[in-house]
Amino acid sequence: MQIFDIPVGPGNRETTKPGPAFPLGVYCSTLSRNVLGYTPLHWNDELQFCAVTKGRVLFSVNENKYLLETGDGIFINSGYLHMARPVGNPDSTYICLDVGKAMLAAWPGSILESRYLLPALKAPELACLLLRASVPWQQEALERIRTIYTLTETRPYGYELEVTALLLQLFLSILRHRPGKCSTVQRSRSNLAVQHILTYIGEHYTEKISLDELSAFASYTRGECCRLFKRYTGESIFSYLRKFRLEKSLSALVQTEMPISQIAYDCGFSSTSYYIDQFRKQFGRTPLQYRKEHDPDRRRSLPVPPEDPSLPPDAL
Repeated sequence: MQIFDIPVGPGNRETTKPGPAFPLGVYCSTLSRNVLGYTPLHWNDELQFCAVTKGRVLFSVNENKYLLETGDGIFINSGYLHMARPVGNPDSTYICLDVGKAMLAAWPGSILESRYLLPALKAPELACLLLRASVPWQQEALERIRTIYTLTETRPYGYELEVTALLLQLFLSILRHRPGKCSTVQRSRSNLAVQHILTYIGEHYTEKISLDELSAFASYTRGECCRLFKRYTGESIFSYLRKFRLEKSLSALVQTEMPISQIAYDCGFSSTSYYIDQFRKQFGRTPLQYRKEHDPDRRRSLPVPPEDPSLPPDAL
């Protein structure tokens, strides 16, 4: 199933939830078909396994960047911020398994949960793990990811049993090949601090936001907030805020008949002209053109947004 955008709640936590009867979400993301042309910064309660099936994808996880070629993949633990951008080919594609914790715990209080799952969730060295096609055990893990995707698409009789077995094998491979323990307590705290910044932006993007307010909410200094956010996202807080406001305006353009000026104001822009100018830079068209072009029966792809210089905070 193609994902066009990722619904997020406070702190950019993904709100898509697999059903309780079989808590596994399986998705395919051709990045050019996403609303923004890339997968924006977010985090999941679920554990995530991804495999690139076309092109090259740059994953950013916990301050680090990983370039994945076709055939490569990555494991991302629960609670860690991450994003993905195409490199070279805007149609770069990856498949993703969002694995609910219940899939690996079997039942509450089980030995699978207490001895294996809960310690893994707390292990900072397991924030993420690259899966390269050139490494034999990782190639096996990647093949399991692709097999699970195929099984959930075709759904032969008993596929849930087979998928569950493959997921447990995947998880076991990760645990058996986990890196040595490292001192990354500060990195985990940084992850939480950036989540706090994102939470504040998500709750107050319609208002004027200052660095003083953000730093107080995140319990970090202004300078440290800016440095942390830059390390995680590759852009400034206010560049991200501008894009976040633009993304929020898309649904209003499509789902309502509100005037462009009202949408601009409701999304936190100080003037209509500034909103239109930034929208054109981000999406390659004006808000009115986007509204006219949007077909509710078929999502249209948008180009990968250009890397434009960050504007100073007073511009927002």
